[in-house]
Amino acid sequence: MTIHPDRTTAGSDRFHLGSDGAMGRRPLPRETVRHVVDSDRRREVIRCVLAADDPIALQTLVGRLADAEHDPTVGTTIHQLRQRIHTSLRETHLPLLEEHDIVRYDRVRNLVASAANCAAFESLLEFESLERPIAARLE
Repeated sequence: MTIHPDRTTAGSDRFHLGSDGAMGRRPLPRETVRHVVDSDRRREVIRCVLAADDPIALQTLVGRLADAEHDPTVGTTIHQLRQRIHTSLRETHLPLLEEHDIVRYDRVRNLVASAANCAAFESLLEFESLERPIAARLE
């Protein structure tokens, strides 16, 4: 993925997706990309979906997030944390990711899968631990 901050055309404020010509893809505004990657939970959902070959059960995502976030020194039990994560995914994070065609969320079967714009985040998240934070790479 290449982002050219020096472009002055109308497309300069867009997050350019891969050039593989996939149907249904639309450029995402940089502000949207920043908002999406600003949340640890959303980044982890995208990572999990990208790593999976098949749709992931919502409970699997909740479990992975809870394992990563659980701090036994805080007075929250793992069960309480799982409930909070489940609620935040269903009410906040998954609808936002779905709105921008990053994931598909099947509310009936409680499955989450990648959508057209998901792969565009792979390079951003792949190098997250490098010296340059994601926000700096979007500028």
